[in-house]
Amino acid sequence: MESYFRRYKRQMIMDNFGEEAQLKLKNSSVFIGGIGGLGGTTAAYLAMAGIGKLVIAHSGNLTETNMNRQILMDCGRIGEPRVEIAVDAFKKLNPDMELEMHNVRLLPENTAELIKGCQVAVSARPTFYERKNLNRACVQENIPMIEAAMDGMTAYMFTVNPHKTACLDCMVEKDVNDWEEFGFGVLGAVSGTIGCLTAIEAVKIITGFGEPLGSKMFYMDMSNYRTKHIELKRNPDCKTCGG
Repeated sequence: MESYFRRYKRQMIMDNFGEEAQLKLKNSSVFIGGIGGLGGTTAAYLAMAGIGKLVIAHSGNLTETNMNRQILMDCGRIGEPRVEIAVDAFKKLNPDMELEMHNVRLLPENTAELIKGCQVAVSARPTFYERKNLNRACVQENIPMIEAAMDGMTAYMFTVNPHKTACLDCMVEKDVNDWEEFGFGVLGAVSGTIGCLTAIEAVKIITGFGEPLGSKMFYMDMSNYRTKHIELKRNPDCKTCGG
């Protein structure tokens, strides 16, 4: 344990953080749906913060177009499964962290099982279909979910606290996948910025350090560096969390 605490000394000396918060991270698991530009940055910083376990679901192989933003990836391994490449990156960032990797999409029949035992889930898939499947599983299993996304120079993030705050189905009622998977522009630094903020939100939820978003959405426009907080309200008739 002496070596462990020495590694995280710089964050443990923050006011009101300390050994207790660090041990909460060490004893916690986070599920991350998607390790692209956003989710991969979140995963990297949770690994470096000392999270005990990451459970990751990300389907498909690495393509050259991924390389402008996906920091866990390797240009020399184009065509290989991204979850396998990420394992090697995580070993360099935090060799003591437990990993559970799944080369799958988030489907109604598998998502609830994937997130079981996790304290927080991160929604970072490129389609609303997978995001909504994760949202519904998190409400079902009573696991907080951080919903984060970006488009061009804008990004948003909010946390779903099941049956307490608005869920994704409260915000986006349609089930059709009207968000084209490869139809939006990505500047890697923007996806990385919101990915870092998502990691901070996960640390806050797990440790009680600082103040999580609660019922607010954080929105940023990096073209002019403007940010705002938007109050979110639950839909009492929501088919997922209503009633």
